Amino acid sequence: MPPNSSLPTRLPAFRILVLGLTLGLLALVLGPPASHASAAPSPSSSDQPSIETAPHTASETASASSAAASTAGADQPDGRSVVVGIPGLTLNDIDPDRTPNLYELFRSGASANLNVRTIGSATCPGSGWLSMGAGARAMAGPSEEAIEDDEDRTARCPTMTAPSTHTSDDGDTDESTPGTTKSTGSDASGSDEDLDAKSVPGTTTAKIDDFDSVKAPNIGTGYTVDYGMLSRLVAENAASETEPADASANDASLDACVAAEGSGAAYAVADSEGIVRNYTDDAIATNCRLDLIDLGAIGTRSWLFNPIPNYSYTMPVNFNRETRVAEADKRLGVKLDEIQKSAEPGSADPTIIVAGLGDSSGLPQLRAFIASGPGYEPGTVSSASTRTPGLLQLTDLAPGLLNQLGLDSPSGIAFETTPDSDDPQDRLDDLVSASQKATTIYQHLSTFSLLLDITFYVLFIVCGIVLSRSILGRRGGATIAPFIHRSLAWVSLLIASLPMGAFLAGLFPWARLSQPGLGLSVSVAVGSILVFAVSLLPPWGRTWRGRVAALALLSVLVISVDLATGSRLQGNSLLGYNPIVGGRFYGLGNQGAAIFIVGLFIFLGLAISWLRAHGHRRLVIVLPVVLGLAAVFVSGNPSWGAKFGGTIATLAGLLVLLALVSHIRLSVFRLILIGAASLAVLIGIAFLDWLRAPGERSHFGNFFDQLVTGEALQVIGRKLGANLHIIQVNPALAIVTPLAVIAILFFLRYLLHFPRIGPASRTGRLTNKWRGRLPQVFEDQDIHFGFLAAVTGMAVGLVLTDSGIAVPSTGAMVLLPYLLALSAEHADETAGIRSSTRRGGAAGSRDTAVSKRTGRA
Repeated sequence: MPPNSSLPTRLPAFRILVLGLTLGLLALVLGPPASHASAAPSPSSSDQPSIETAPHTASETASASSAAASTAGADQPDGRSVVVGIPGLTLNDIDPDRTPNLYELFRSGASANLNVRTIGSATCPGSGWLSMGAGARAMAGPSEEAIEDDEDRTARCPTMTAPSTHTSDDGDTDESTPGTTKSTGSDASGSDEDLDAKSVPGTTTAKIDDFDSVKAPNIGTGYTVDYGMLSRLVAENAASETEPADASANDASLDACVAAEGSGAAYAVADSEGIVRNYTDDAIATNCRLDLIDLGAIGTRSWLFNPIPNYSYTMPVNFNRETRVAEADKRLGVKLDEIQKSAEPGSADPTIIVAGLGDSSGLPQLRAFIASGPGYEPGTVSSASTRTPGLLQLTDLAPGLLNQLGLDSPSGIAFETTPDSDDPQDRLDDLVSASQKATTIYQHLSTFSLLLDITFYVLFIVCGIVLSRSILGRRGGATIAPFIHRSLAWVSLLIASLPMGAFLAGLFPWARLSQPGLGLSVSVAVGSILVFAVSLLPPWGRTWRGRVAALALLSVLVISVDLATGSRLQGNSLLGYNPIVGGRFYGLGNQGAAIFIVGLFIFLGLAISWLRAHGHRRLVIVLPVVLGLAAVFVSGNPSWGAKFGGTIATLAGLLVLLALVSHIRLSVFRLILIGAASLAVLIGIAFLDWLRAPGERSHFGNFFDQLVTGEALQVIGRKLGANLHIIQVNPALAIVTPLAVIAILFFLRYLLHFPRIGPASRTGRLTNKWRGRLPQVFEDQDIHFGFLAAVTGMAVGLVLTDSGIAVPSTGAMVLLPYLLALSAEHADETAGIRSSTRRGGAAGSRDTAVSKRTGRA
């Protein structure tokens, strides 16, 4: 580091830079607004229609509105809304011949793939219904331990307990819905007459006994669950608002309530005490504005209870998915026919929504969402939470339905439709392809991660062997050493291309192939080769510095362009985020942030070195300021990267780089000051984003809202638990970072860059057992500064980013290959000899002496 005497003259300029950075960051809020998308069995009764009734097509019941509407809630429908839940249903199940009712709803309305992730990898039907009614991720119990202890269980999902019904005519009556598990507990909330008084005609009030066991799995998860939120807000609206003077006759004739039919619908309506208002065995016969109907699940014998073919929880001996889906479609046709027959003359068209509220096996998939009726033109549906056309998540349904009914929800989420004039089958094929892509990525995430881990470990072992004195110190080692360093450099450069190949694979339509897994592998390989080839093009491809700089800059540019255009490569990527997992749906992911940070600062270090060598002194400061601010903008813009922790990490690394390039000595206090300033700026941006409407906020605004509501500590605890979970389920990833540190310190001999570690010290003797070239690389202080900035960014990302362990682990898989490639630039030099012009004659003499003593002079 330069002497402290330069500090007084440099510090004011640095303060000006910090002020400029702060002002530039505030421009983030002036960016474009959040880029939204453009635009359990049915209970049986004695009068239940036969399941063999001929199917009625959806066109007889629900028609799309002729008026164009980009948002479903823009023109509130006057008719009733009916939500039919069929857990396990996917868009791939829809067929014009086998499922005519589902296909007609799809043809005439808008649709999307539905993420049903709650708590845990796969979602049971009870969890899906519970989450839909609460508008939050929730799991329905009993717990997995209780299920495993029950020797009579033949499936992994808990049985949904049907609520006990009560009637005011006969207080002794306690009926369970036929075909479901009967509960025998007493109602603790009051007499039967009191309960029924709160129900609308045609319904009753029921109670799910032992509801505490249903709620038990949600305790301590870090998620706040408002049980029955959807039903409560609909009822509160009726109690708090008088009849509008201009309300239509159709609207005024409907009661502001939610009718629940079936055990799953009861889970969605139940409050925290398990009380189910307006429970019925025929929701269509009621007068509620919103009906929830549980048609049963499409599952396998080893996974789900209450399959479609019968109304009991007994598992069928034989299982055929197409048969179950066709049966579900028939029952849907019966319900659609009931809706048509119950409609009064001149009444408004109803809104029909069909949703696959849960998984059908241990393999999670995207499920089906279909909406037909006023406001839903043929096309796709999305929400502000996903910002992806044709993609919703389970927690969007409750606020979307409230918006559809003209009510406000805490999240402000609304369904947004994007009209599409394509042929219905083409629209269906596109959505099925997107679902298949997500499933294939999900299935191969572990394999690709393991491949990267093994590749890194092999590189680690090879470095440890071939760079040791036992190999290169033998007779002829001086001839072999340059070849070994160059070979390692070529392999490392190719390895560093793999992550970007995983992103670029999204440019190819591999999901439409008959073997999508093979198509994905080929696409990743092609993308990696293309990136590798670009790094070899002249003029930059003539030197190792140029190749590394080109690869690093290309990574930054590809990620930046992708974020600015909707993060289509980040989403559904092996190194991005997956819509089935549902951790993030837009913006910059953890692994993408790691590659972005490392690529940015390695390139800046190399570029600053080149500029300084060619006498461009002003550009030495201007380039990192301009490019660094642009990178912070890309990462932090709520409409692009929306990466809170990653933006702080990038900003902190940038400030460290500017301080080092400006020859300002960094003390612990100044590092803490840099971190505090970065955090303060991002908190300010989060506050400005929080001022937007709830449905328009990004991750920044949601984080600030958690600070305001006091949920921040709970969320932070959940995220820390996620880091620990990653370490448990993928220890191979967790140890990548310490192995990279060992490789840099010893195999590449970074410790020799520090004069206090002498050859006679224990560390010096251990280090000199390997002949890495990193000390020669870091003789160029600008490259060294870029390295330190990258390490700073990864360290901050580890602390502040969700599942932050992935940031340094992924960054190490890129940083180490970059350093190995740069070391090949000095392959022909004698190891250990440093430039006397930079370190002084004394240091040069000492290093020469060290080299002679180790036999490498």
